[in-house]
Amino acid sequence: MRGPEKAARAVARLRAAAPHPAASPVERAWAVLPAWARDEAPHPGPPHLCHGDLHLGQLVRTPAGQWLLIDIDDLGTGDPAWDLARPAAWYACGLLLPEEWTRFLNAYRAAGGPAVPADGSDPWPILDVPARALTVQTAALAITKAMAAERALDEVEETFVDACRRMAAVPPDLAPTGTK
Repeated sequence: MRGPEKAARAVARLRAAAPHPAASPVERAWAVLPAWARDEAPHPGPPHLCHGDLHLGQLVRTPAGQWLLIDIDDLGTGDPAWDLARPAAWYACGLLLPEEWTRFLNAYRAAGGPAVPADGSDPWPILDVPARALTVQTAALAITKAMAAERALDEVEETFVDACRRMAAVPPDLAPTGTK
């Protein structure tokens, strides 16, 4: 599971590209993340089996109503909160509706997903840092791709950069909470 590594690689690509006005808030949001989220230190919690590339396109529903996770090319061990980082980031940025996020999170919990407590308690103490790192990763990649294509950022890409502006102003709780 290479969540922090992928985020660090995206920031490195941004730094290697020509200067861009949107890069500054992304860099500031990156700087307030803990070292383990920036792939500069090991994660403090025990590793679990993780999908490694979980997003809503990796879920299919059977005729019996069960959700199945497909495409396990990046299967490995790590912090399972990184599996939920992308949908959590989309939700936090306003790109995933609250009812869709709730339905997804409830299905994840019902299936015994290890990232968040099954009791319905607040998932954000666990998901906050990985979701922030994934937001930075997405913004960094968006900027580098827009520069390579010599185009302006689109509305969704701007949404991730704007989230980085907000995140830099409100640092995460740097004490890891671990998983269940």
